[in-house]
Amino acid sequence: MGHRISNNRGAALILAYIVMAALVTLSAGFALSTFNELNDARRYRDSLAAFWLAESALASFLQNTSMLDKSGAMNMTYPQGSVVLQKDDSYPTKRLVTATGNVGGTKRSLQLEFPALAPEVFNNTVSVKGDILISGKKSNLAFNDKTRISGQVAKSSQFSTVNFEDLKEKTDSHLVSMLYPDANNNGVVDEFEDFVQVNRNLVTTYPKEEVIYVKGNDTYTVVPSSALKGKKIIFVEGSRSGKGNVIIQYMDGWQDDENLTIIATGNVTFNQLGMGQTNSQLNVIAWGGYSETAALPGTRRGMIYTHGIASFDAIDETSITYGSVVANEGLKIKEIWSYKSFYYADTRINGVVPPGFEGLIGGRLSSGYAVKPNAWREI
Repeated sequence: MGHRISNNRGAALILAYIVMAALVTLSAGFALSTFNELNDARRYRDSLAAFWLAESALASFLQNTSMLDKSGAMNMTYPQGSVVLQKDDSYPTKRLVTATGNVGGTKRSLQLEFPALAPEVFNNTVSVKGDILISGKKSNLAFNDKTRISGQVAKSSQFSTVNFEDLKEKTDSHLVSMLYPDANNNGVVDEFEDFVQVNRNLVTTYPKEEVIYVKGNDTYTVVPSSALKGKKIIFVEGSRSGKGNVIIQYMDGWQDDENLTIIATGNVTFNQLGMGQTNSQLNVIAWGGYSETAALPGTRRGMIYTHGIASFDAIDETSITYGSVVANEGLKIKEIWSYKSFYYADTRINGVVPPGFEGLIGGRLSSGYAVKPNAWREI
């Protein structure tokens, strides 16, 4: 009988140890869980505080957008933590402002994006660095809204009717031209090599299905039609300046809601052979010259930019251009047998310039940035 009692006591002792071990394990697990929950709560608190510190720093920048003009970055200290606020102006089309809040080692980064202001020429009907020369035997035309030129208007036409609604001559040449940034980093802006490199880089930022990229020194004909639906850029690259020309046969086949830019290292000739869609844009960028004719009545909407001379000749029927014309080396008007009208239309859509114009800058190299951001993100 005594031997059995001893065995029962030993079993009870072992059971007690097991229960105690289980309780200790449960207590440790509970304590660890509580500790983790406390850490999670602390990290959440610190993360939330870091977020709002970053948000507060961005709000301060919006109240005073010049606060980073001198240093480009600054440290801001608060009772709860700190914020590093910095800007990045290395992109030609935007400014990035980033605020990184830090509370107890937990960081949150927020970023605002400010679009670069389009050059002043986007606000004019016609912008010319140089003179407007009107020399045709008969020239009937009207420049509506703002015409800004660095030179003067010279008329030698025998029979001309020319009306300017708002003409300003001898305007600062920086305000009536556009340049290409120094893409090859040789310290000189607006070279042919810059033009080529900027556009090479630009086409890679668009989906492949939106771009037609042609390399060659020939003359290529483009007929805007349903075959070009959804295209944003046609880039014709010649091996040197003046090569890689484009002829645009503008008929009635252009589609609704299109916004296409034709870019060429050579000359671009626009032959008006019909009416255009009022809600579509056909834009041109020509390193060489730009020439326009009109065999049939028609309208066209879009941005025209030439690094060379813009020429309007053989306008045999009524022709209307809605948008902006920019000529870096002058504008020539020759035979306008019917009537040519230029009307201003903002070619930007929600403040965004037409495709292909993102790399262009104003003549002052920087036109500044919008006061209000167009994007907010956490990074």
